[in-house]
Parts: sequence; structure tokens; C-alpha cells
Amino acid sequence: MIDLKKIYNKYNLKREYIILLLPALIAVILLVIIIVLPSGQENTGYISEEGFTNASKEVTITKDQGVYKNLDQVLVFAVLIAIIPYSIDVYLARRRIRRYEEEYIGFLYELSELLRGGLDPLNAIKEIASPAIETERGLHALSPHLKKAAAQTEWGVSFESVIASMAESLKSPLISKYSKLIVQASRLGAISPAIILKSADDLEKTLQLEHEKEAALKEYLFIIYAAQFILIGLIYILNSSLLPSILNMFKMGTGGGTSFGIAAPKMNLASFKVGFFHVIMINAFASGIIAGQLTEGKARYGLRHSVILILISYTASLAFLLR
Repeated sequence: MIDLKKIYNKYNLKREYIILLLPALIAVILLVIIIVLPSGQENTGYISEEGFTNASKEVTITKDQGVYKNLDQVLVFAVLIAIIPYSIDVYLARRRIRRYEEEYIGFLYELSELLRGGLDPLNAIKEIASPAIETERGLHALSPHLKKAAAQTEWGVSFESVIASMAESLKSPLISKYSKLIVQASRLGAISPAIILKSADDLEKTLQLEHEKEAALKEYLFIIYAAQFILIGLIYILNSSLLPSILNMFKMGTGGGTSFGIAAPKMNLASFKVGFFHVIMINAFASGIIAGQLTEGKARYGLRHSVILILISYTASLAFLLR
């Protein structure tokens, strides 16, 4: 059996690439299979005096009415299969990092108190990793990393290396920034409870500003969702009342001719429905990406909004466009 973990470590594969590319590959394979395989409708055909012409024509019509007629819907599901795992992973990773940052503040506060009490930095880390202090400070997410740091102190690893290794494993830019400050102060011999306490205060204020910014930007997120609902409502009105009236007016007024330079026979509601469906789906996906970039600073954080908007829009389209 192939050891996937060894391959992962050997080639230094990033986890997020695997989560993004593997579902995308599955979606492409599924799309190809659905397009290539027959539509699933039995096609008997017939052979007349004209030879195979009629049978061939019947097969073509059945195929067009099968898979290719619903290709747009198949593409929607393929996109969802491709982006849902990655969007969930990105969302959970962001929540996990935010929790690390909040608990890291408690870790720094406790470290400064223990240093003020006379403990050296290495023994202070071992003390913080004890179950009693972890429970008191609520350092549940940091618990595995604190235990690893405590084990490193017993192996003779320096305080600077322990802090740097812990920051690297947490994968938070904010934690890395303040950890580098503590490491540099320690290497210069200037490590003190006051420096660690100041780092904790600054990190807490930074997170507070981040929360306030996210709360302020929620208004724009609401506007993006509202815009999608408004678009769906406008298309519903166009599809249900306005366009049928216009098409009937052309048919009755021109008798199959032209009016205002538009050929009436070439205009049909079905082609408009396809175009409306494309507009709704594309706008749903793009709006989600914009929401992520606007509210959280990175487009990938908007994939979960894209999934939600696509599902809502597809459900609405089933109600009045894809009937």
C-alpha cells in the first residue's frame, strides 16, 4: 500500500493544494463522464426506406434533450464539488487560527506573571503546560502545542527556539510577529515580564481592532447578499410577466415578420431563461469572492459565500427558470 504521509512529507505538498485540486479533479472527471456517456434514455430508432437518416436524426434529438440540455446544471454541481471542501477547510482554518491568537494572549499574560514571580522562562513554559493552568486560562486549543513546548524544554532546547517553533506550528502571522519580538528581546538579554506583558496587550488590542473592522464590514456583506436577492427578483419579474408580454406583442403585431429590426420568430422565452440562469449563477459566484475580499481581505475566504449564494440561487432558479 502507498504511504500517503511519506509522499506528502517527501514532496512537501501543501495541504490546501490537495484539498483544492483533488475535488476539482473529481469534478472534471464527473463532468467528462456525464458528457461522454449516453443520456440514459433508450433510443430504439427505426430503419425506413430512406436508410439510416431518420434513425440518426432521432438519436441526435434524444441526446440534445438529455445531457446537453442540462449541461448548465451539471456545471453548477461540478463547481460546487470543486470548491465546497476547500471553502470549508479555509473557514475552519481561519477559525482555528483566530482561536490560537486569542488563547496566545492568555499564554503571554500567564508567562509574564510567572516570570514576575521569579521563575525562569523554561520552567514557566512547563508550568503553563500543566493541566491546572491550561484549564484556568482556557488554553484548550493551545494545549497540544504547549505540551510539545514543555517537552522541548526538557530536551534542553533554548527558550528562543521553543517560542519560535511554537509560533511556526500555529501558522498565525500575528503570533509570529509578536513571537519574533520576544525572541529578539531574549537573545539581547532584555527579556522581562514587562516586554511580554506589553506584547500581550498589543496583541489583544490588535485582535479587538480586527473584530471591530469585521463587525463594521458586515453591513457590506448584507448588501452583497441583498443585491443577489434583488437580481433574482428582477429576473423573476422579467421571466414571469414582462418578457412573455413583449414576445406576444411581437407575434401578434408582426405576424411572424420583423418589428424594430428584431425578428420575432427567433425570439423565444427558453433562450432568455438560459441567459438569465447564466447571469444568476455567475453573479452568485463572483459576489461571494468579492464578499471575501472585502470583509476578510482575501478572496479565498469568500468561497463559502459563493457556495451559499449558488445554492440559494440554484434553488430559486429551479422554482421559476428551470421548470
